[in-house]
Amino acid sequence: MPLRLARAEAADIPQLVDLYFNTFKSPIVLRVKPNVPPVREWYKKSLENDIEKPYTRLYKVVEGQAESAQVSDEIIAFAKWSSPHTEPQSGKPAQWPEDGDVALFKEAVGKATEKKKNIMGEKEHWYLGVLATLPKHQRRGAGSLLMTEFCKEVDEAGQWSYVEASPHGRPTYQRFGFETRDTFSVMIDAEPYTDCCMVREPQINSQEKQ
Repeated sequence: MPLRLARAEAADIPQLVDLYFNTFKSPIVLRVKPNVPPVREWYKKSLENDIEKPYTRLYKVVEGQAESAQVSDEIIAFAKWSSPHTEPQSGKPAQWPEDGDVALFKEAVGKATEKKKNIMGEKEHWYLGVLATLPKHQRRGAGSLLMTEFCKEVDEAGQWSYVEASPHGRPTYQRFGFETRDTFSVMIDAEPYTDCCMVREPQINSQEKQ
C-alpha cells in the first residue's frame, strides 16, 4: 500500500509512544528510557506538551489513501522537529524519567547541549529531535518522506538545521545533506556510546541561483 505523510494529532500520541519504544533499542535509550509504564507515561506527557507548542512539528507516516485514512490506522513512522525559537525560562527543574538512569540522562543531555552550543553558537537553526520507523517497515521510504518534509520546511526558511545521530542513523541524515561536525560519548557498562553532532547548512535552490 502507498505511504501517506500527515501532521500528527493529539489522538495519535498513544501510537507514537508505542512506536518510539518499539523502535529505539540502543544501549543509551534502554538505560535512560526503559520500556516500563512510568517512563511511557513520562514520554506521553512530553509529546502532549510538544504538540501544543507553535514551533514544534509532529509528522506521521501511515499506509493508505488520504480519503480513507483514520486516526486508528497504523502509524509506521513519525518525526518531531522544531523551528528556531527562544525557550521561556520556567524556573522549574527538568523532569526526568525517574525509572531510568537519571544520572546518565543528565550527563548525555548536558554533553549534547554543550556540543550544540559550541557548534551552532548564535545561529538560528531547526532541531530534529526524533525520526523513528518501526523496524518491520524500514527501507520502505517512510523515513525519506519525513526527511523530505523536514528539509522542505528548513529550505523555505533558508536556515540551518541540527541533529544528534546514532551511528545507525547517521547515513540517513548524510543523504539529506547533514555533515558530522563533532561527537560526544557516554560510558555504558564500561563501553563508550557515541552520538554524532550533525549540521545541515542553508540550501540555495536553483531558482534563487539564477
